[in-house]
Amino acid sequence: MDDLRKPFAATAEWFVLGLVVFATLSIGIDFESDPQGELEVTHLSGTITLSTRSSMNALGLDDYDRGAKATLDIQVQGVFSSQCVNCIGISMQGPVNITELMGSGTGRIEANIAVLHLQEHVGEGLIAREWLSFHWDVTGGDDFTWDITIVHSPPMWQPEDRFNAGFSEGESRTGPWVLIESMLEGAYNVQGCLPGRSMPCLISQPDIELTSVIEPVKPPLSIPHPATWAEIQNVSSTNQTPSKTESVRDLLDIGEPTLELQAWCNDDLQEIDAASAWSIDGSGTTAVAPMSIYLEALALPSTSFTPVSGTWTEVESQNQSCASLVDNNGLLRVGISISEN
Repeated sequence: MDDLRKPFAATAEWFVLGLVVFATLSIGIDFESDPQGELEVTHLSGTITLSTRSSMNALGLDDYDRGAKATLDIQVQGVFSSQCVNCIGISMQGPVNITELMGSGTGRIEANIAVLHLQEHVGEGLIAREWLSFHWDVTGGDDFTWDITIVHSPPMWQPEDRFNAGFSEGESRTGPWVLIESMLEGAYNVQGCLPGRSMPCLISQPDIELTSVIEPVKPPLSIPHPATWAEIQNVSSTNQTPSKTESVRDLLDIGEPTLELQAWCNDDLQEIDAASAWSIDGSGTTAVAPMSIYLEALALPSTSFTPVSGTWTEVESQNQSCASLVDNNGLLRVGISISEN
């Protein structure tokens, strides 16, 4: 069973599970036409078959064959920050059990996930900052947490109906393939295929089989504001290059290494083992938006950012790694923290 509890793989592909689940919270339902008033998703349950290699690797299941099944039972709640008047978002928590593990023995993983997505609104459809947190708590195993902050300067325009064109007759216009159908009153079924899978997945055996419960909107809960990011002083480049955030680095068009490190983190790093930095030329670059096609197909605004010119710095200790993009004015634009317990 020890192999089943390996720490979460250091890869941006954790969105395959975390954000696929998160994506189903907005499934193209026309809430405004409901006579009962505004509605929201309050519960999510069902299964996701990890049919792709990347979805297995994202949970550290590299040694097992594709096809493990994740069973979800998630409670959903609207939230707002107790320290930020215009910071609102959504929280998801609940058990995830992974079964049907084959290839390197058999086994089962029992875990809990907690996902938080918070946005700071500064005007009609304008977002200045975003915080995204994903915590994976494995029973009797190793836990991990991803914390991401994005600073949009100028603020990002994201009106509520921005992605309405992503759906047609309950199906996504573009891949990945998603099908939505009404069940009983107040419940909707979502079937879909993971990224990299073709349309026949929906015909033969969908990867995603989820049911969401829709109820009248409840008052949001007050939560503590995410930890503040601060610059790490007096950090120098090391001979060893950080590895835990390597795949995040691969999403960026980094330039030459630089000795001018501008490291930021949301926690105090003890005994930095590795530190490196690279220059970034943001001219002509496109937005980085993991899982954006899938999220847009589900009519859910996706988290994204456009790299700017500046410095990309990575620092890591034994149990935590922080990566940050600082622009040429010294302002933090993106911060990513990965911690393992």
